[in-house]
Amino acid sequence: MTIPLFEAYPALEKQLPWMHLGNWPTPVQKLSNLGKAIGHENLWIKRDDLSSDIYGGNKVRKLEFIIPDALRKKKKYMITVGGIGTNSGLSTTIHCGRAGIKTVLLLVPQPITQNVQENLLLDQYFGAEINVFHGQPEAYLRVAWVLLTHPNFYLLWAGGTSPFSTISYVNAVLELKRQIDGGLLPAPKYIFSAVGSMGTTAGLIVGARLAGLKSHNVGVKVSMDSYSNFKGTVSLANKTARLMRKLDPSVPEMKFTAADFDLELNYYGGEYGRVTPEGKAAVDLMKETEGIKLETTYTGKTLAAMLDFVKNNRSLNGAPVLFWNTHNSVDYSETIKRCGGLKTLPECAQWVFKENLIPYLK
Repeated sequence: MTIPLFEAYPALEKQLPWMHLGNWPTPVQKLSNLGKAIGHENLWIKRDDLSSDIYGGNKVRKLEFIIPDALRKKKKYMITVGGIGTNSGLSTTIHCGRAGIKTVLLLVPQPITQNVQENLLLDQYFGAEINVFHGQPEAYLRVAWVLLTHPNFYLLWAGGTSPFSTISYVNAVLELKRQIDGGLLPAPKYIFSAVGSMGTTAGLIVGARLAGLKSHNVGVKVSMDSYSNFKGTVSLANKTARLMRKLDPSVPEMKFTAADFDLELNYYGGEYGRVTPEGKAAVDLMKETEGIKLETTYTGKTLAAMLDFVKNNRSLNGAPVLFWNTHNSVDYSETIKRCGGLKTLPECAQWVFKENLIPYLK
């Protein structure tokens, strides 16, 4: 199997490691019921939640580049930092395990929700080594020590984001362009995506330029300033474009500025992982109208921003708007019921279950 990126730029295929992990292309569909509920019947969704039958979401695209790079470098362990309920860490644990690489998670506190507790239990079930720290400085000190003393470790930056992995979302837009050309959806006037570690949105910006899409990308800040900001997103987009051109000179020279996208700052809630009323309402509305499950850390806040934008901009005049769903929709509730619960977790993580928030474990 090949991917649109390599078909458009064959020299990149010779330069970039890649392995097939996901279900491509991910579907697009019209959100007819949601559109009727808010009075804008040209809403669409790109369903990267269906990117894998094993564990979906946006990280699958990145890991298709990251895992073969680790294998090529003969690394046996993947080490990464994230919140204690990290979706990225769980996706890494599951998909790296398929390739024989063990994941070591260095986790830091975040507000505890049902999704956080579920992810932590699944991390343990799928074989991650779980370590919990008071904050990021302590966790990254441990990263530095591990990398200096253990050469078999591969560092995965928070969210799996780097110029290298961001290329995966450049490919995602080329995939979307094919779906547009095939008549599966109209070219969106706006594309909304969550900005956690900036990789997805930066890739969408670069990809839109390469694909010739006039769509305007709107990122929604869902993480702290050091991970979600204008300057970092623009810098990552430019670094990604330069890397692609370095690997394949047929890639056109591109320069990006803050004018190439918008970053919506008003839906974060002041703390990574904090549940906001508007985010929770958006999650519930998507579930009620379309039967699609989102969560409150990333996709709920992003959808809330998109819904308010559409409601408050009647000048859109029915223009198509696309929500890029980065969540995983594979249901692991039966696995969680069988995994042994709290007693399976290392002592450093048991405080997360001071109160059980998983209703089907009560």
